[in-house]
Amino acid sequence: MGFVCRAPIDLRGTRCYDLPVRLELQITQYVRWFKRATLVVLFGLGCALSLSAQSQRPSLPDPIKFVNKFDTVANVVHSVLDDMDFKIEVEDRKGGRIVTRPYEFITGSLTSSEVDKVAVKNDRVTGSWLKAQYSVEAVLEIVSPTETMVTIRTKIEALNRDVDGTEKWIPLDSLGSVERRILGKISTKLMMGNDAPQTEKKGFWDKGPQPVDQRQRKFPTPPSR
Repeated sequence: MGFVCRAPIDLRGTRCYDLPVRLELQITQYVRWFKRATLVVLFGLGCALSLSAQSQRPSLPDPIKFVNKFDTVANVVHSVLDDMDFKIEVEDRKGGRIVTRPYEFITGSLTSSEVDKVAVKNDRVTGSWLKAQYSVEAVLEIVSPTETMVTIRTKIEALNRDVDGTEKWIPLDSLGSVERRILGKISTKLMMGNDAPQTEKKGFWDKGPQPVDQRQRKFPTPPSR
């Protein structure tokens, strides 16, 4: 039985190989390095995609407490929703609720991409997305005579057409972007309302009717001839 030597040999340092063999060894080394670098890059891309998927999660904003009276805040909330072209369906001042009708914000081929900006779709749903809509619910709570808490929630749903032709409204989880935009508009309008509005000068046609002087008018007497 012969003796086998398993000591490592540096093939690059050996001078017993001719030039083509040494070049082949160097190319092999570069190929191995390139494969390792490619695996590292692919792993990094996988982590980035995973983090991106995790970031698309529902993140609803917390309620905001305004240092304003309840009626003032309720009027501003109604005004903001009206400015955003919402139609008020329920306005319960005693219960502290303002609910809008569904607002169709996208329809057509861009529905899927636009929905991704405001909500999370269910990956298990197949077919195509035709249009999407959402309604807004504002909940107002009295914290103190001069403080009011406002919570904004949305109900987002999209119309999906399955491969067999059936259509169905699918509820979606909001990302919180619509709620933040509405709360921001409410905050801005309340802060602007704290400043005293400047009175504009009215034009002639904006003035109200003036009372007529009931006293008997005096006419000048004609000169004597």
